[in-house]
Amino acid sequence: MSSPSSRDVDVAASSVDAFDDTRERVASALFASVASVALALAPTGPALAEAGQKPPPVREMPGGCTVDALDLFKDTRAKFSLEVGTGALPEAILDLGGCDYGGAELEGKVLSGAIASGASFEGAKFTGGEMSRAKAIGTNFRNADLKGTNFYEVDFAGADLRGADFDNAILTNARFGKDRDGKWAELEGVNWDGALLSSSDAQRACENPTVDDYGRAILGCR
Repeated sequence: MSSPSSRDVDVAASSVDAFDDTRERVASALFASVASVALALAPTGPALAEAGQKPPPVREMPGGCTVDALDLFKDTRAKFSLEVGTGALPEAILDLGGCDYGGAELEGKVLSGAIASGASFEGAKFTGGEMSRAKAIGTNFRNADLKGTNFYEVDFAGADLRGADFDNAILTNARFGKDRDGKWAELEGVNWDGALLSSSDAQRACENPTVDDYGRAILGCR
């Protein structure tokens, strides 16, 4: 029996790659479909959007920026944060722009995939919560207690994080860069002690010139 030619091998490899791509697309579509069903079966909240449409901003919902409004479709957002964060499930997105949760008790709240740009959590107690893949551009977290909260892949560009406590918080792939106006996230006085992030995440945070000497020591800035 003759050995396969290099062309046969290349064709086979291409077929495998194409199969993998198709499988990933099917899996993504399946997850979105399951999430849509879960969303449809979820208890009704203060404002429900049609399938494929984003709800109005929380401040425009009945009651406005209440703490209870943060629980809208929380189970769906917790289980499908990737789909919500990428816009594949727009009907489960929380738009918190303009909301003021300063000093609020938000322990364990699920804000995964939320649009929190322009919101304020100054002095809030947001511990043991979920905010993965959220947009927090220009958000005010000054002196907020954020211990133990999951901030995986959150964009903190231009956010005010002065005095925030990240003890035991997950900061993997979180970004602390500039917003569109060139304003850096403000990181003076941040407690990084115990924060969970990789060395590459830490060095990326070190590029921010507002990190103070204490923060640079904790992060191991070069």
